[in-house]
Amino acid sequence: MPAYARVASASVGAALVCLSGCGYLSAPHPVRSSALTLPTAHPSALMVITDPDSPTAMRETASLVVATARSGERLVILDDQSGAILATSIAPPPPSVALPAPPAALASHPTSFEKARYDKAASQYKVTVQRAEVRVRTLQKNELEAWGTRTVASAQARLAGQHDGTPNIDASLDAAAADLSSMHQIAATAGTSTVIALVGLGGVIARSAPVPSARLQASTVVVDDFPDSSAMEAAWQASLLQAGAGRVMLLTSAIDDRLAFVVGQALDATVTDTLTNVLFGPGQYKLTGSALSPLRQLLYLLTVRYPDATATIVGYTDDLPTPGGNLQLSELRAQAVDQWLAAHGIANDRLQAFGYGDADPAAPNTLDGQPLNRRVDIIIDPTLS
Repeated sequence: MPAYARVASASVGAALVCLSGCGYLSAPHPVRSSALTLPTAHPSALMVITDPDSPTAMRETASLVVATARSGERLVILDDQSGAILATSIAPPPPSVALPAPPAALASHPTSFEKARYDKAASQYKVTVQRAEVRVRTLQKNELEAWGTRTVASAQARLAGQHDGTPNIDASLDAAAADLSSMHQIAATAGTSTVIALVGLGGVIARSAPVPSARLQASTVVVDDFPDSSAMEAAWQASLLQAGAGRVMLLTSAIDDRLAFVVGQALDATVTDTLTNVLFGPGQYKLTGSALSPLRQLLYLLTVRYPDATATIVGYTDDLPTPGGNLQLSELRAQAVDQWLAAHGIANDRLQAFGYGDADPAAPNTLDGQPLNRRVDIIIDPTLS
């Protein structure tokens, strides 16, 4: 789940705290209505290199754009032949919905009747805020989906019937780098997370590693449908890192379904490696020997690659009922990983563990999919320390 979605449960409380802290629930004078606005997403830019004449590539592009859309995100879609910009757009800002005025404050010495009436009104107001949050999140989801769909449709129509040359990944990457360079020269874009995604270009990718001439501005480069070849993977990694990429993620057919997840994490300036997913048996939370390899990889990331980063450890379950409930089981799974890392030298103040029960399944809860949902995801955030 994207990081901005994980603040859902906190935003109601934050709204109430804000209303209270600003004096809305305790002011001795009448208060006015306010608005509930979602948090602003981390500044991000997504550059998608794709084939506008390939229905498959454009479907994958549309799916990626809609799944990873963030408020205020800059989206640029480029032609895989020349690097020409097919479409560029800025996602709409976070929406807001109006809230009614909270209940008037109690008098200094309320009667039991007045207190009971106030408690009832305050409880009803909390429900109102919670419902408003559902409305504003639905509104944001619909706005971002509509924006992403329109932008991809515009890109697809740009070169309709004129796309008959040979794809040129070098030229496309150079064009993306040039656009990012221009963007980075604007002070307001400082700290923006940038991702260059190559989508639906499997046949082209299999030929040779690109050698872009422009610097890739420390962007995360994500390539889907990558050939299952260690030699080709090494060549691409070396070439793109030498060209200035900050991170390279090459997704083979076995993990192509992680495209939106990987891109979303990069846009949020977080790091989640598929190697750090730890799976559990049904109803189990204790770490087994099979977990040691991904845990050691995680330990390497937190001690060598990102020695100052924080990590959020999130436990999940399948949908099968368990004694004590799935929420508790997911928390125990997250705590098991937290405790292992702490025992191996990671400071406690760099770690936080949460459980989300059977929410956000990674796969359908079938016999084949349930094992994938009994997991712990670790999100490393190099921007926080």
